[in-house]
Amino acid sequence: MPAYRLRGAVRATNGEIGPALIDEIVTAADRQEAVRCVNARETTPADEQVNALWLVDEHDNLVWSLRRADREL
Repeated sequence: MPAYRLRGAVRATNGEIGPALIDEIVTAADRQEAVRCVNARETTPADEQVNALWLVDEHDNLVWSLRRADREL
């Protein structure tokens, strides 16, 4: 089963992404399942610090991303 990587960081107002504060492995059968796993995951204290999340595949290709502001609308 492929392994994906969920990462999260603080995104500055100028768009610059800081160092990853969240770095978790997500194992899923495919990209769609990986995104479902990320969306269903429980929040952690580290989640409160970040305002940008993204998911990459094993080749570091972007699969999914979210700005916290988009979720709060």
